[in-house]
Amino acid sequence: MLGLTLAGALGLGDKLQYSFFPENHYKNTGEKVVDIDRSWIFDHNPFIVRDEVPTHVLNLWTMPWPKLLDTSPRAYYANPVFFSIADRTARALRHVAYLRHPRLYAYEDLPIIPNRVVLHTSGKPNAPLWSNMGEDRIRVLSEEIIDHIKMRYSDYDLIQVGSRQDFDAHVTDCRGLDDIWETVKIIAQAGTFIGVDSGPSWIAACYPRIFKKKVLMQYPPEFLRTSWVPRFGLLRAVDARHRAAPPLARFRVHLLQPHPRGRRRHPQLPEAVTEPR
Repeated sequence: MLGLTLAGALGLGDKLQYSFFPENHYKNTGEKVVDIDRSWIFDHNPFIVRDEVPTHVLNLWTMPWPKLLDTSPRAYYANPVFFSIADRTARALRHVAYLRHPRLYAYEDLPIIPNRVVLHTSGKPNAPLWSNMGEDRIRVLSEEIIDHIKMRYSDYDLIQVGSRQDFDAHVTDCRGLDDIWETVKIIAQAGTFIGVDSGPSWIAACYPRIFKKKVLMQYPPEFLRTSWVPRFGLLRAVDARHRAAPPLARFRVHLLQPHPRGRRRHPQLPEAVTEPR
């Protein structure tokens, strides 16, 4: 039986992004996975066991993806091959990616609260900057964007989640909850999630029914306008020495669009991304 570890993954999102794996492994092999770390992200996962001794152990966080995919690191980061992390992982293990998004298997049947907007303002203060991928600043919403959200969503129930040290948006405050599952429940019932690229955004990604807006504060505006593409999207960022990355406009999903469940239109965030204050 396979043992799974994410040793080395420090952030909440770093671990959550691999929560699809046990289900995909089971559907491909018929075997459940042993949770070596006893991680909270697998507390409700029906494809996990914790009291078995694994025959071998896999660390998804430290897997050498280019080598496993029979390609060079240069080609791995340049070629347009994967739609998701799940697709990449499945290809490396010669599996089919039945589940392509993270999943927590909890609160999925709770009724959604259409008027609830969950806000997350700040990523980890010690998060590394991936400068080779265009990042040049920390992941904190600017006061300008927070004020814009509060103005545009004035008729909604705005709830802030995250760490107690996160930048205070001065809305209903649910930061610093002792039990992570309390935060998950708040997010799971939201009609909309708005936040930086951090752990709570990955919690929201576990619930496809949520209308999500991820604000990429870590990138300079010009890079977003001209060069950025999703890291695990249809196309990867390409070394400019070989061919230029396509403009963002070709891949942008506009923020002002009808809600997927037919309710009111959602307001657009400011086009400019400002420095955090």
